[in-house]
Amino acid sequence: MKARIALITLTTALACGLALPVAAKSDNPAKDAKRLELLQANAGEAKDTVKFLRPMHGYEVVGPQHVLVWETPHKAWLLDLRESAACKGLEREVSVGIEALYDTINTNNGYVVGDHGLRCRIEVIREVDVAAWKQAEREAGIRS
Repeated sequence: MKARIALITLTTALACGLALPVAAKSDNPAKDAKRLELLQANAGEAKDTVKFLRPMHGYEVVGPQHVLVWETPHKAWLLDLRESAACKGLEREVSVGIEALYDTINTNNGYVVGDHGLRCRIEVIREVDVAAWKQAEREAGIRS
């Protein structure tokens, strides 16, 4: 029982510790939709677990059910979230946190935590080919 309480406490501390400001979305919904489309097109195969060797660099909400996690400035993971009431309005939150244990995100018990403490379950984790994604954005005219 003590181990379970310690695990819950650690998970909660990590979730709070990883709460960061969310990157602002543009005022152009068509651009945001195209950006998400290009992200999804440049995301690889689904993984169950991702272990970070260092603290996460940052992240941004890129759609109603999608979060882009930056491991480094050049390596990113696209998280697809389970559609639920807890995830509604996530892109409007002031900050979100990623509930992780031992610097690991997984689909078994991983969550994105919104500003009001609501938990959105992570369904799919895919690595993004950042260079190809940025090039596709340049070609689409949404990145300079």
